[in-house]
Amino acid sequence: MQVLKKEVSEFELFYDLIFAYAISRIASILFVGADQRFSFKSLGEFFMLTLVFWTIWTYQTVFANRFSIKNKLNALFLFFDMFWVIVLAQAIHVDFEKTHFTFAGATSILFFSIALQYYLKMRTTEDPVVKKLCYQLMIVLCGSGLIGFSTILPWGSYAVRFAVYVLSIFITAFFPIVMKKALEDFPTNFGHLTERYSLFTLLLFGEAVIAVASTILFNQISIGSVLFFMLVVVLFLFYNTVYKAGIDRAKATAGLVLIHSHYFIFVGLGLSIVLYENYVNGEIQPLFFLLSLAGSLLCFLGGTMANMIFYSKQKYNYGSFISKTVLYFAAWIVVSLLLQDFMVPFLLVNILFLLFLLYQVKQELKKESSVQMD
Repeated sequence: MQVLKKEVSEFELFYDLIFAYAISRIASILFVGADQRFSFKSLGEFFMLTLVFWTIWTYQTVFANRFSIKNKLNALFLFFDMFWVIVLAQAIHVDFEKTHFTFAGATSILFFSIALQYYLKMRTTEDPVVKKLCYQLMIVLCGSGLIGFSTILPWGSYAVRFAVYVLSIFITAFFPIVMKKALEDFPTNFGHLTERYSLFTLLLFGEAVIAVASTILFNQISIGSVLFFMLVVVLFLFYNTVYKAGIDRAKATAGLVLIHSHYFIFVGLGLSIVLYENYVNGEIQPLFFLLSLAGSLLCFLGGTMANMIFYSKQKYNYGSFISKTVLYFAAWIVVSLLLQDFMVPFLLVNILFLLFLLYQVKQELKKESSVQMD
């Protein structure tokens, strides 16, 4: 099947804006307690809430990627979904039990809405491959929507109902991996898909810049704020380098690695920005900050480099590069442990480490290109 070049539409960009707002709302549940740490409960909710919004956004994005959304009916679905994403975002609360009814109900409505779009597409196509794919995705969305909806009913304890709700989200998020064969039979428009994810990631970097601004007073600019901004810039350059030079956007693929790696990219970027912000403001315990930052950077950097490795422009062995990168990361953690109590040196080492890693990625991409020319 020939894949035609497809541009990101204004409807899709409009749709993405509300998700950027939602992501900023998710960050608000991460607050430093009296022990100068984030609670495990708030971290778990951060991961879960990000998974919810990532799942909803991904299903709508993949539908738009495979099928046109420029007709009036699909545009109406998009606007309908946007409203319920707003409701979902407003239901984010530090005490999740208080808003579970609204949050779980809105999630189910969105799942049913996207399922209906797949059902209508299934009814209007004669292609058996498309019919099969639409049917499978519709069943997953309807099943998860029903399971999630059941958790707003008064049965069992809240803890049990919450666990069932989380299970419904996990099923929706990761079941497509089981459907790999059906997805590969009708591959994504990979160029369009990579552009959608990169543009959404750009919106998250916009939120990161806003986080930097929150550390700056009109009459006082600290060195910590300057270094924080530099870190955001380097993280952006790292992601952008891989997107521009490290991915073959013409591949015929289901895009599963790209899709699922971006959950870790979104989580890693969002969490690291909140951590840096609190560290610059002197509100977080240094050792907790360092260990949490190591995990969040591992998600962001690992997710980004996974796309470079899986979607390389030609067959290339990244084994040596991966081994060396693990050693570099371990060395950075050791040095950071020694500097954790000294903000300026610590942030400088962070910047130098990320710049060094960016340089290594560029060198590896040059090696890959030279192999291609040979």
